[in-house]
Parts: sequence; structure tokens; C-alpha cells
Amino acid sequence: MVEHNLAKVRVASSSLVFRSTSYKTIKISNLHRKVADFCVKSETELRQTDFWYSQPKTKKKMSETSNRLAVSSAYAAANFLPATLKTNKSGWLIEYYVENPQTQQLARKKIRLARLMNRYSSKSEARKHINNIIVALNMKLSTGWNPYFQGEDSRMYTPMLEVLEQYREDVAKEHRKATAESYISFAKIFGDWIQRNSPNIYCSMVSHSMIVRFMDDVQKERGGRRGGEISPRTYNNYVKNGGAFFSWMISKCYCKENHFQKIKTKKVTEKKRILIPSEKRIQIQKYLVEKNPGYLAFLELIYGALLRPKEILMLKVGDVSFKEKTITVRPEVSKNGKQRVVPMTKEIEQILFRMNPYGYPSEYFLFSREQRPGREQMVPKYYRKFWDKLRKEFNLPLEMQQYSLRDTGITEMLKNGLDPLSVKQLADHYSLSMTTIYSNHADPHLKELIREKAPGFTSDKVRD
Repeated sequence: MVEHNLAKVRVASSSLVFRSTSYKTIKISNLHRKVADFCVKSETELRQTDFWYSQPKTKKKMSETSNRLAVSSAYAAANFLPATLKTNKSGWLIEYYVENPQTQQLARKKIRLARLMNRYSSKSEARKHINNIIVALNMKLSTGWNPYFQGEDSRMYTPMLEVLEQYREDVAKEHRKATAESYISFAKIFGDWIQRNSPNIYCSMVSHSMIVRFMDDVQKERGGRRGGEISPRTYNNYVKNGGAFFSWMISKCYCKENHFQKIKTKKVTEKKRILIPSEKRIQIQKYLVEKNPGYLAFLELIYGALLRPKEILMLKVGDVSFKEKTITVRPEVSKNGKQRVVPMTKEIEQILFRMNPYGYPSEYFLFSREQRPGREQMVPKYYRKFWDKLRKEFNLPLEMQQYSLRDTGITEMLKNGLDPLSVKQLADHYSLSMTTIYSNHADPHLKELIREKAPGFTSDKVRD
């Protein structure tokens, strides 16, 4: 009969929209059979009206069971069951079934007709209008329309890969460069994982178990390249960046739950850095005055101005004022996104003066690839490699890192009587407790210092 052919047409048109291949075998439940029975009966009645074409009577009639199975299985494969007119104690209603993208099961939808019925003087007139609605609704369903993809929650059915692309665009506009690069890197790694495992998944269908598997894979795959698992600090950074991404999705109505908040972070050991004593700094200074004065200026700014390496590399000629004896750290350069003005010590002033920034455009980078002010920023990797060279030259332990100079500067400023609040502001720390943490590193000369300076049991005066 026509029912079977019509079902095939709808399945064919619907398959152009639904790209999922997961519906290979679908069991026909009693509910499907009942709805299919009603579909066959209803569509047969519709064809007898003015709103449906009439089928030639010469076509061989199929059995009722064949009709029911054909319609039920065909519509199930198309992820919907057609709209039909039903009556109950509450009155007339239109009922149809569509796939819920989250559960991947057919869900019942209904349209109540009480208000529409009140507009007509007779049921026959109302039925004509209702039949038109049913025909139009079934046509929409056959072309792939789904009510779940519209309305308040429609964004929740956006493909995850599209959401990640939008996220990368947003963070590039809203965050400073270093932060944006971190978020974008996470989005790329997560997107690659989604592409390999569930390329067609909707953003709201990502579950907690999927995030757990993602973190397990990150731990093995990215750690394996280095001969082991990733460090606890790196692991926690993935959790942090993932939490930021899902918080953004919630704010944009793409999902309602942040699954990364359920991931337990790992215990992080203290940073393995120790202070660099003055005799080592003197050796480094004498070596760099001849070998690489530009790198010496870079290290002096870390130690004396408490600037971060990334902030130094982004400084421009116009940020240095010899008249005011200050260095301005612009908001887009600062880690905390706030502008601050750093005073120059006499030593830093002399070092920057030797770099001879006069005559260069204000937009030139102070530290460039040419080892003088220039258009292109110095690559951070170059200075890290040079520090490794210094470590070998002077037999420095691994705990003496380039960033140890900042820790050393903070510690020695506090020891020399500079108040903690001023050190906090100079170091651009969020709180005094952070300043304390950065100054809480092992001092190679602590034993000698205590033996010489600690007061005696019977005296509160410092020993000579």
C-alpha cells in the first residue's frame, strides 16, 4: 500500500539530514506497533479527504501486519514517528514522536487542540484544519526537523566541534595573549580527542565519564612522549583549563554542568628552586658583560625589578622612561591584566642606558632577535638555552633556575628591610601570602647567616 512507500520516501529525505550511523537495528516495541497501527489508519482516512491524493484502486493491498511493521520500522529508522490525531478525556490532540538527541530515544510530543476547536462551529470543519496541520507537521519531520533544535535549549544541541571553534575565537578576543594561548591549546587538544572518539556529539551530551577518559588519555599520550606521565602541575592545568571551557559553555547556554569540577586535582610538590647567592651572581655578571650584555640586562630586570620573563620580552622602547626613572608594564603585558609602574634602581638604569634605546621607534621591542631594540620580539627559548649554558659554565645545580633570580630578589629585598607591602606591589602579587611563598626558598648561606647573626640565649642583641 501507499503507507509503506510513503514511509520509504520520508526515510530517504530524512537520511540527508541525520548523519548518525548508530541506528543499525531497532526493536519494534508494543508502543511502536500501537502508534504505527494508528498511523496507518489515520493516513488512510486522510487520503479520503480533499487534502490528500487518492491512490489507484488496482494496487495490491498489503496485510494489516505488514503495514504496521513497515511503517513502524521505517519511521523508527528516520528517528521519528509521524503526527496523528488522537482523542482522550481532555479532548483532541496531535501526537508525534521524535528522537531526543541526549537520550537517543523516541520521545512523545503533543499539541493540544482545545483552543482551536473553540473557533469552529462543527468538528468536521475543525478536522479539516487539523488535517492540514498534521500534513504540514509530517512534511517537516520527514525533512529532518526536530523541535529539540529550537527554543530555549536549542544551543545545547550544537556539535561540540563547532562550540570549540567559537570558544577559540572568543578567548582570543577577551584574554591577553599568554592566557589565550593556554586556553586555545587546551581547546585544540580536547577538539582532537573529540574528533577521534565522538566527532558528531552535541555539546550537552558530553558526560562526566567522557571527561574522565579524556584526562586518562592525556595522562598516557602526552606523558608518554616524555617517557612517563605528565607532571601533577601539568595535569592540574588541564583540569583548570577544562573547567574554564565548561564555565564558558554554561554562560553561553551550551550546557548546564561543569564536569571538570568533579575531577580531583593532584597534589603538587613545592617548586624545586633555590636562591642564587651573590658570589654566583657576580660570576654570571662578569661573564655576560663580555659574552651577552643583552641577556645580562634581561636577568637584572628579573632580579632587581621583579619583572617576569614574559613581561620583559614584551617591553617596548616607549615603556622605558629615563626621565621618570620608571618602566611601565602595560595591561596586555601584565600577568594580572593591570598596568603597573616599576621604579628603576641605579643599577638597572645603567644597564638599560647601555642598551642605548635612544633613536629607536617607541613601538620597537626592547629585547629583540638582534640583541638590541627591534621589530621582532626575542624568542623565549633562546634565553632558556643560554641559561642552560650558564649552568654548565659555573656548575650550577638544577634547582638554580632562571626564575630563581626573581625569588632571590624578593627574599633579599625583605631581608634588607623593604616592607612586605612594597615588595608585594613591586612583584605584582595578588596577596602578601603569595609574596611569602616566593620568598620561602632554601638559602645556601642560611646556616652561616644564623651562626653569625642569631642572638644569644642571655642577650637579645645580634652577635657581631
